Amino acid sequence: MLRLSAGSWRRMIAVLVVVGCAVAFALRLFDIQVVSAAGLNEDAAGKRAVPVTIPSLRGDIVDRDGAILATTDERYDVQFSPKNTRLNEGKFVRYSEESGDWVEVTAAQAFEEIAEITGTSAKKLQKIVDEDPKSDFAYIKRSVDLASLNRLKALNVPWMTFESNHARSYPNGAVGGNLVGFSGTDGPLAGVELSQNDCLVGTDGEERYERGADGVELPGSMVVTQRAVDGGTVTLTIARDLQYEAQQIINGQVDATLAEYGYLTIMDAKTGELLAVAEDGSVDPGDIDASDPEKREARSFTSPYEPGSTFKTLMAAALIDQGKATPRSVNATPDHWQPEPNVQFQDWFSHGTTDWTLTGVLVYSSNVGISMFGSRLSADTRYEYLKRFGIGESTHAGLPAEDSGMLYPVAEWDRQTNYTTMFGQGLSSTIVQTASAYQAIANGGVRIPPSLVKSCTSADGAVTTLDHGAPVTVVSKDAAGQVRDMLETIGKDGLVSQWVKIPGYRIGGKTGTAQQSNGRGGYRPDYVYSFAGMLPMDDPQVVIVASIAFPKRGDGTVAATTAFHDAAESAIRSLHIPPSRGKYTKLPIEG
Repeated sequence: MLRLSAGSWRRMIAVLVVVGCAVAFALRLFDIQVVSAAGLNEDAAGKRAVPVTIPSLRGDIVDRDGAILATTDERYDVQFSPKNTRLNEGKFVRYSEESGDWVEVTAAQAFEEIAEITGTSAKKLQKIVDEDPKSDFAYIKRSVDLASLNRLKALNVPWMTFESNHARSYPNGAVGGNLVGFSGTDGPLAGVELSQNDCLVGTDGEERYERGADGVELPGSMVVTQRAVDGGTVTLTIARDLQYEAQQIINGQVDATLAEYGYLTIMDAKTGELLAVAEDGSVDPGDIDASDPEKREARSFTSPYEPGSTFKTLMAAALIDQGKATPRSVNATPDHWQPEPNVQFQDWFSHGTTDWTLTGVLVYSSNVGISMFGSRLSADTRYEYLKRFGIGESTHAGLPAEDSGMLYPVAEWDRQTNYTTMFGQGLSSTIVQTASAYQAIANGGVRIPPSLVKSCTSADGAVTTLDHGAPVTVVSKDAAGQVRDMLETIGKDGLVSQWVKIPGYRIGGKTGTAQQSNGRGGYRPDYVYSFAGMLPMDDPQVVIVASIAFPKRGDGTVAATTAFHDAAESAIRSLHIPPSRGKYTKLPIEG
């Protein structure tokens, strides 16, 4: 039997201990490097790697020609750690492109370089350090631009940091402010800013840098882990300069008449695109508090009113389209009418029974005449035509809220409403809906749904157009043409011709004077005055509707037609609309 000496036992035990320790270390090393590597790396990175958000830029809102209506100013706050400027005797190293080597830089040298870029004195920075040497935060300069930021970053100062401070900017002030909308501390609050937020908002990125035990960024350790993607660009259909002029026009008429409000809309007759949607007192998105809280929204889309006699045009179109009348059809028209018991209404002026044509009924804006003609159509037929003209259905032009107006089903009409809807009472529409109805007349009977937001162009260049609805054939091309002839007779030989005429251009349109609900089951004693028309009548390019509400002085009809006239002149200049061709033929007014 082999016997081991005491020395051999000791050596064997020592070898076994060494082998055991080696195996234990190997197993631990395998666990660290393989089994637990991912978790340990993540834990270590969390202790030394500092994530920094790279903010994305909110996209621009531009007009049809690319003029900026809303944008984001890139501004940055520059800050530093006074405490860390004193580490390593105030020295740090950075790579020099000039020498191609690492160089040593003192805090005093860095202060001078920073001061040269920011305009903040080096002495002031040193004073901040001296007064509170243990502080870990102080501002160097707030709200520097992107060019300055890039120069400061190039200094590679480890104890200097940056924080984005993006601000929404509206370079054209209140021009289109009712449409563009505005934002608050919690994000977009109104207008296109709100409705198109999904397009405008970007995706923030992230970068990480590693820091030493002292908390200072390690030179060259910054790595972008996710790139920021800026928001898209929203293109509107409006023309900035025309929008500006329209706002000046309607503000002027509201001020001149001491009216409660005024609206003015200019629409492309071929496409339904809104070229200008002006309202008095439009909000400046950059100074919201300076505006009337009741005038901050796009009221042209959200505040319907009874349109009055401008809707006689729609009834005439339905009559002609159904073959129940022509512009020359004659009706013996009294100044008041009681078609059935407890139902009566009258014209706006006294006159004997007159043989007016349908054209004459529009020229003299006779409630009695249009009701007598309109009674040739059933209530259901009249209702269907109003629906085709877009009344009672919300527009989808691109804003967060667009009212449908009021058009009750026929079953809910009382006996009076059965007649008053023929001349624009007992129902309501927004001014945009009224413009859209007239666009159908201007466009050969086909209504193209109104549009305000044209497209969204993402950061990668992809363009998405908005769906505003399908075209609707309201009346035949022939019927639309006959209605335009009647409107031109009003514009050329009607009571308002002196206020709407423009030399070289054939113009047509219809006035409207309507009472409004007082909210208590009755009507206010004052009126909303409107004029809806188009030009040039030989080939309509634009539809314009102007409304002046409850003026306290002057003539509301004159104010509305003057606003139309001035807007028409602006549109001719802005859109380079050529003069009319062809000859105007006056239609008979009396039989």
